Amino acid sequence: MTHLILVGIDGSTSSSIAAAWAANLGFRTGAPVIAVAAWNEPPTSFMDGGGDPALHRNSDMEDLATTTLHEAGVDGVRVTAIRGPITDTLLEAVDDFDASMLVVGTRGLGALSGLLLGSISRRLMFSTRRPLVVVPRTWSLNPPEVTRVLVGVDRSEIAERVLLWAARFCSEVGAPAAIVRCSSPGCERPPGHVDQIDDRARSNVERALQPFRDLGVEYSIVIAHCDPRVALVENAQDGRADLIVIGTRGQGQFSGLGGTASYLARHSPVPLAVIP
Repeated sequence: MTHLILVGIDGSTSSSIAAAWAANLGFRTGAPVIAVAAWNEPPTSFMDGGGDPALHRNSDMEDLATTTLHEAGVDGVRVTAIRGPITDTLLEAVDDFDASMLVVGTRGLGALSGLLLGSISRRLMFSTRRPLVVVPRTWSLNPPEVTRVLVGVDRSEIAERVLLWAARFCSEVGAPAAIVRCSSPGCERPPGHVDQIDDRARSNVERALQPFRDLGVEYSIVIAHCDPRVALVENAQDGRADLIVIGTRGQGQFSGLGGTASYLARHSPVPLAVIP
């Protein structure tokens, strides 16, 4: 599935952390990793070491980006520089390279138009036709392997696509999954019927998990009675998960999943995979 991974970089520590996550996944799965440095103006984030601000060539950008990654300890990544608006450039590059996913960080320095969460990451989240992984700036330059995946689902049509992607990903990296479903958050449940309601929700989720059974992926089902944003963050904390997977849009018991995706991109303690 991860036949090629593309990561956007801008010279910031956050983008190096994203590149490290991509490189680790690429090493684990045998997928090549390409880092794209999209730029409009000479990247001052690469100039801290006294570089020439007059540099304007893609080859110069590639050399500077490669040096930055190596200094951060990130190896095994091929760098290419492309001049142009960063959102459009990354969206075009992920299609041109036929990448299986696009990886970005949550904070940038803005010198290459900036991989800034408030603009670039959210625009990519709702524009890309490929899975997008947002790696938090608090993650590590020596990222842990993905050993457990949280999958947020609701009753929307996209849930089937999310579950299929998650099952294939878990199969490839050899990690179990926890499927999180919010059962009527905020609604009063009649006394004596809570277990019945939870059992019904669990049964509904179970019927949708055939891809996990087909691929032999171990899974558990978590029925939560709270806002999905709270449920996913709490279940991801304390090392209980290394990746959250959700869709960009949803309905029903994950009311407003698009809002959930935006929230998690800002607040998730672990990398977030968003399935379009």
